[in-house]
Amino acid sequence: MFMRLSIIGVILLLLMSFMGMVHPLGDSLSVFRLPLAVLLAVLTLFCHRQPTMMITGFIIAIFSSATVLWAYQGEDVPNSYDLTVYQKNLSFRPGDRVDVLEDILMLKPDVITMQEVHKRHLPLINALKENYPYHIVCPFTAVGAVAVLSRLPLATDSFRCEIGLGMAALHIQSKEGPLWVVSIHHHWPWPFHQEDQIEQIIPILSELKGLKLLAGDFNMVPWSHIMDQYTEVTDTQMAGPFKASFLFKGTYAMRIDHVLAPKGGQTFLRPYYGSDHHGIYAQVDL
Repeated sequence: MFMRLSIIGVILLLLMSFMGMVHPLGDSLSVFRLPLAVLLAVLTLFCHRQPTMMITGFIIAIFSSATVLWAYQGEDVPNSYDLTVYQKNLSFRPGDRVDVLEDILMLKPDVITMQEVHKRHLPLINALKENYPYHIVCPFTAVGAVAVLSRLPLATDSFRCEIGLGMAALHIQSKEGPLWVVSIHHHWPWPFHQEDQIEQIIPILSELKGLKLLAGDFNMVPWSHIMDQYTEVTDTQMAGPFKASFLFKGTYAMRIDHVLAPKGGQTFLRPYYGSDHHGIYAQVDL
């Protein structure tokens, strides 16, 4: 009886992980969909006297894990690209991040998006200004601001700085025309304030006309309803493949840092360089 109840409980949690459009709890559970699927598969092995439950459990486990593993393959990457992006959560933890500076100067991305830009990281921003003269640093929370830097000129003098919301946007002139480059930093998912934050960000993104590129620490996995919302409202695709970019509590690796572009693109992980997030270098198609 205990085993049957355990299997039923895990099945319910897995099914709820697909219900992000109904309640944000669904997206929170989607973060753990793969380990839940593995746990279900293991539990069903001990249920051989109940073939119906065993088969049902295996089917749900296989389907659930497939949605994750398929997503981790990423989108088809373009043969060519129009823009390069360097995405980095700097982390508010101590350190000068000189390695990040050297990495950026070596890769020479067209645009940079950053999160957790603490006051101790302002020397890094200042050091980049010579090569990236167009920039915005917008206050978020105590862990630090969100920022966008560009070597490409502005398309207009337009920008958006949503203080305290975790969003900054710069309007630049790309080879394919005017482009909004948006840096995003989400709160942790439900029961924290991620859903409330997104409900404010989505309408603002809808107001930004033309091509959009989003990058940041979304604190959410690629197969979630939240990320589907972003790709839909901005008419973008997620650049892949989705290799894990963050190690939660040093034990659970997941992809929560993303780059979204009109036609997707290809991402490459960069070292931690003092942060708990990998940097992401992306070649994107506009």
